[in-house]
Amino acid sequence: MATGQLGDADLALLRSSQRSRLLLALAAILAHVGRADEVPGPAAARPLRPAAAWELLATVQRADPAAVEAVLADPAVGLWAFPMLRKLRHGAAAVGTQIPGWAAASVFAVLAGAAAVRAGVRTTIRVPAHHGRVWLPSLGVTDSVGRGAWAVVTLDHGPNGTVVFGDCGSVRLPDDPARVSDGWHPLPRPGGIGGPYGTGAVALDHLSPFRDFRSLREPAALAPRDLERWHELLAESDALLRREQPDAHRLVSGTVRTIVPVEGPSPLRVVSATDPDAPGAVTMSLPLDAAAMAAVLIHEARHSLLGSLAALVPLLLPVQEGPEPTYFAPWRADPRPLRGLLFGTHAFAGVMSFWRARRAVERDRAEFEYALHRHQVRPALAALRNAGGLTPAGGLVVEGLAASVHGDPGCARQHSPAPAAGDEPRGGTMSPGELAGLAYGDERAAWRVAHLVVDDDDALALARRLLAGRPAPAQLPPARMRPNGSGAPRPADHQAARTWLARLWCTDREAFAAVRRELAQGRSHPLGVRGATLADALLVAGETDAALRRFRRQPPSPDAWTGIGLACRSDAAGLLMERPELVLALYEALLRLGAPPPGAEHLAGWLGAGARPPGSDAQRVDVAVGPDAVGGVPGGLVVGPEHPAE
Repeated sequence: MATGQLGDADLALLRSSQRSRLLLALAAILAHVGRADEVPGPAAARPLRPAAAWELLATVQRADPAAVEAVLADPAVGLWAFPMLRKLRHGAAAVGTQIPGWAAASVFAVLAGAAAVRAGVRTTIRVPAHHGRVWLPSLGVTDSVGRGAWAVVTLDHGPNGTVVFGDCGSVRLPDDPARVSDGWHPLPRPGGIGGPYGTGAVALDHLSPFRDFRSLREPAALAPRDLERWHELLAESDALLRREQPDAHRLVSGTVRTIVPVEGPSPLRVVSATDPDAPGAVTMSLPLDAAAMAAVLIHEARHSLLGSLAALVPLLLPVQEGPEPTYFAPWRADPRPLRGLLFGTHAFAGVMSFWRARRAVERDRAEFEYALHRHQVRPALAALRNAGGLTPAGGLVVEGLAASVHGDPGCARQHSPAPAAGDEPRGGTMSPGELAGLAYGDERAAWRVAHLVVDDDDALALARRLLAGRPAPAQLPPARMRPNGSGAPRPADHQAARTWLARLWCTDREAFAAVRRELAQGRSHPLGVRGATLADALLVAGETDAALRRFRRQPPSPDAWTGIGLACRSDAAGLLMERPELVLALYEALLRLGAPPPGAEHLAGWLGAGARPPGSDAQRVDVAVGPDAVGGVPGGLVVGPEHPAE
């Protein structure tokens, strides 16, 4: 489980556990809802009662078990069932899709109807229809045949075929429900049955009303070119993993059943997500190419894998009192709870392994991705191994994951989180590994500024020492987590711009050159890279002298100061990267005292020039302390890759 190298029997066991969990949820819902008789009007116009729908499902199962299995295997069924069960159990306190109780309960009729159509079992039933459209899980969606937000319409299946009709129309399904016909939209399955990633084929779900774990959705049209591109990338990524990484191919094939297409900022910046209520479903935007598709599917498959395990065996101890501790997760801009850190580390370790194996094929791009994820995974693993909230099972997962990651020769060596320091600004193109270090250092510094704070008294004491002409103290003040609601995150449109520019540089130099030209012309967000500046592009391109001059001319801000630290990398500017929250605190303390602050480099140089005890590296990495003691360390926040003991 920790390495993702599961056999077919392991995956079959996990799928069986997912099925059992769903059946338990369905049985629990059935026990709660009883009769769905809240719909106004005559009894003949009401949807099939849940108990009767359950009986129909049982009848279909006796005739054709595979038909029922196919319907229940649609991940969107879980996105209806589990939120409904939580709502029944917890009422208004539950978080989930808000739909009328009668309509939610009547989805049982939809399940039964879809199974009957698949099995060829004759039936005539009344089913709920969101905006008049009938959803048949695993099959597709009709056009609207009823009025209102939730209508009740008739599904009739018999020797003459399948017809859905309501008070404003009817739709006849084709004999083969996989074919498109007037008023009927089947779930696209690239390659059909036996297509990419296994015999069941991955479906593109842009139709199901429950496909989005955030809210009900209308069917979304897929442009023919986009649909063709999805088909191409699924086939190409399937072939890539089958050929080069069979373990990863087995994992994806054994877990991913549907992909829910969504809009993303650009093919370079894919958005993706999974939900434990819908194992097998991956929400994602269209990626750049087959390698990016494979990496995203591995990431999300590992989320699904660990989520299935967590449903069987608790991995985390419950928080007994006080707020839940949070941790530095290098791939996120926000502090993460222990669950988020565990799941993210597990997923990114798989992505790291994927890119490590791709280095012989895509040298620069794969080396950058591998090195970046290595920088991210190692400190996260250090935090996990020191966390106090894991169960023995969670500890076994972390230890297995650590053994696989630290067994990698690339991770056995020490790597600095940013390019090596020098006395002068550097010029010349950086290697992919150096760019990965730059990107990690940038995101780490931005996280520290957003979420760590130095006590006001400590900052004022530093400011008074500076104004008095005294050196900085040998031991600099520590930082702690900002209280909830008092953070100062980076601007909303600055989403790791330097990381995305570095990724583009290593992936497509022509596209990078085009983005650089647009930035030089003053255009915003080229190619979806939000918040980037020309100075950032110069830095990534290795023109650090020019980048440094531009960063120095920018208005004072932590982001500009980080740019100076990345471009200069002198000892005097080191604290701009290692303790940016301390430089900011000193700057703001000087303003409060009415003293015009000197430049950020001067402040960082003064802070870093204080005498240190022999052998101490306390100025490089610290543990941020917060209000909650975890494992003996208040806050339990590890912020550097060199200190696994912390």
